[in-house]
Parts: sequence; structure tokens; C-alpha cells
Amino acid sequence: MESRFGKEISRFGKKDGILALCMFLFSTLLIVASITVRNMGFPMPWFVARIIEYIPVVTIIVIVLHNKQGLSSIGIHKEKLWPAIRLGLLFSLIPIIFRGLIPGFYGGFNRLSLGAIISAFAISLLFAAWEDILYAGFITPRLYGFIKSGWFAIPLGALLFAIMHVPAWVLNGGMHFGSWELLGLNGLQILRWCIGFTFYFAVFRKYYSIVPVILIHTINNFMWDLTSGAPEPFGMENWWIISNAARLLAAGTLFFHIYKSEKKEQQNSLTTRRNK
Repeated sequence: MESRFGKEISRFGKKDGILALCMFLFSTLLIVASITVRNMGFPMPWFVARIIEYIPVVTIIVIVLHNKQGLSSIGIHKEKLWPAIRLGLLFSLIPIIFRGLIPGFYGGFNRLSLGAIISAFAISLLFAAWEDILYAGFITPRLYGFIKSGWFAIPLGALLFAIMHVPAWVLNGGMHFGSWELLGLNGLQILRWCIGFTFYFAVFRKYYSIVPVILIHTINNFMWDLTSGAPEPFGMENWWIISNAARLLAAGTLFFHIYKSEKKEQQNSLTTRRNK
């Protein structure tokens, strides 16, 4: 029996791949335009910036419904919902431990009121959901329209996800160029985004569900709010390796499990056909 993931990506062709790249450019340009307008001194309410971020999400929903692909093609469905949620909760332990508990106990947690905690969680959800629906649910699966074999669409999707962040960080002053040292630091940041997306997409690929991805991504961002400003345990460079190695190990383990499970299902399906 073919997996849910295999069934969905088998429907995508080159047009879907081109559409995925167009949506990547569209979303990136919208973010750049929004930040540029604010940097020019024009006031932009917080909710307007969030609406702009969700324009690509609304656009892809209209597209998939118009093309009769259904919301399931972007990972929104009820099939195996509880197993997907359990998987999300399980892999949420990675950001809880490595982004929250260890840095928090080492450097201290931010003292937030109950209202601030609820607000931080809601904002974390809003930031995570549009990225996950657009890049994990829509763009990366449709890249298989270009790349029909193997798992090569995943690193390409991860790279697009990372590149999408770069203009915003540059415009907001989070990234600077001008020396080899800064270039190296920027490269590490891009690598961190790639690793993070690979981790999220491993969870998405298991059940072709966007729900556990949004759950993990939200918790990851929320943990950052609870511990931002705290010094990195064991030094920044060492902690960068440790925390990202944990995500890579988790993603690799899940990908291996998926591979073995799908291979076993294919063998069982082949045996059943032969016995008929």
C-alpha cells in the first residue's frame, strides 16, 4: 500500500513545481515590501503585518481548491490525526529541552505574566503556521514535480525556507555583511534554518499532516520567548552544535523509520499480490 505522502506527491507535475517556486518568490517579496515600508517610516499596525504574511497562505488555499487538489494536498486533513498529534508532542520534546529547559535553567527564564505567556504563545502560533503551511505543506511537496526520485526535494525546500528568512533579517539588522567572519556567521544561521526545516519536514512526511509541524514549530518559537537573552549553555558555538545535532539526529531517526516502514509496506503489498 502506497503511503499518504507517496499518493499526494505522485499527483504533482512540473507546473506544480513552477508554482511552488513562484509562491516562494511571492512570499519573500511580500515580506521584503512590508519591512521596507516600515523602515521608511510609514506606520504599520501589528495585525496588518500578520495579514500580509498570510496572503500567500490564502492564495495557495484558493489555488489548491481551484485545481481540485483539496486541502489534504497541503497537509490539512483528519486522517491519522491523533497519531500525528502524538508524534508532534513527542518531537516537541526537542525544542522544550534544548530551546527551553536547559537554556532556562542555565541562564534564567524570562519573567512573564500569564497574559504575556498567552500572548507569546499566540504570536508564536501565528508566526509558525503560515511558514509551515506554505513551505512544508505546499512548496516542498510540489518540488517533487521537478524531482521525481528520492528525497532530493527536501534539501531544496529547506534551502528555500532558509533563503526566505535572509532578506528580512538583513533589513531588520539581524544579518550584516562586510567581513569573512560575518559571512561565516550568516552561513551558520542559514544552516540552522535548513536543519530546522528538515526536522519539521520529517514530522510532516510521516503522516503528510501539517498539524504536528505547526505544534512543534510553535513550541520552538515559544521556548525562545521564554529564554531569549539568556546566555548559551557551554558557550554559543558549542551549544549551537549540540542543539542542532539533536534536531538532526531526531530527523534522521524519523526519516530512517519512515523509509523502513514504507519499504516493509511495499514488500507486504507485493507479497499479497503474488498470493492472489
